[in-house]
Amino acid sequence: MTVQDINDNPPRFTQLFRASVFENSSPGTVVLQVTSTDADEAGVTRYSLLPSAGASSSAVAALFNIDPEAGTITVAGPIDRESTGDVLAVRVAVNDGAFNAETTVTIDVLDENDVAPACRLPPSIDAIQTVEDARMTVVVNVSATDADATSPNRDAAISLSGRWNRDFVVVDGGRAVAWRRPVPFRTTSVSGGRSSPLNAHRVTLAAVDGGRPAVWTECRPLTVTVLAENVFSPEFDRSAYLVAVPNTATVGFLVMTLRAR
Repeated sequence: MTVQDINDNPPRFTQLFRASVFENSSPGTVVLQVTSTDADEAGVTRYSLLPSAGASSSAVAALFNIDPEAGTITVAGPIDRESTGDVLAVRVAVNDGAFNAETTVTIDVLDENDVAPACRLPPSIDAIQTVEDARMTVVVNVSATDADATSPNRDAAISLSGRWNRDFVVVDGGRAVAWRRPVPFRTTSVSGGRSSPLNAHRVTLAAVDGGRPAVWTECRPLTVTVLAENVFSPEFDRSAYLVAVPNTATVGFLVMTLRAR
């Protein structure tokens, strides 16, 4: 007598599945393969992806495809860790023609350096004034931010390009810009010793992150103007003044004119 097998056992997944994938992986990138067993001798095993409970579950399921026969999960849509999060839960179902089984596959999204850092300069400051010979004096406080999720991709700081290194230096871990050397106040040769255009120093900063390769953003340019240092006190023409005022003087009577330099 031959005992005919019937499909009376549900399929079972072989384990709990967890894998990782880099954000921005191209469509078709293999994430992992799920496997299952069935106690019945014969049966057609087919895999599919299921939406889970939650507003974003359908969107998460749309990021992946699964081979219905092999159970291989591949990337199907754009994965952005900064918007989708660092862990995705994908529901997988298996069917043997009569019974279903379900499991949750956990997929860790690995960070890539795909976000450019942003400059953080004081608002509405395009021109800065300092006095002459102000060596190592902070010119402006600055900072940089980066929306990438992990270090060193999110570690951003302000940097100077090579041509600005002669006059300026970044200090305080990339959070301030200072004079590298004493800078004199210059005057023109015209009478009166007016300020020279050479007193205006143009500087361009950049926000740079710590990724490999690094991503950078050029900040808006700043103009740093050197002013003559106010080291002299004003002086009157004389040390003392003596003037006679008539007893008939009324309000508004001009007593004298003082001059100082």
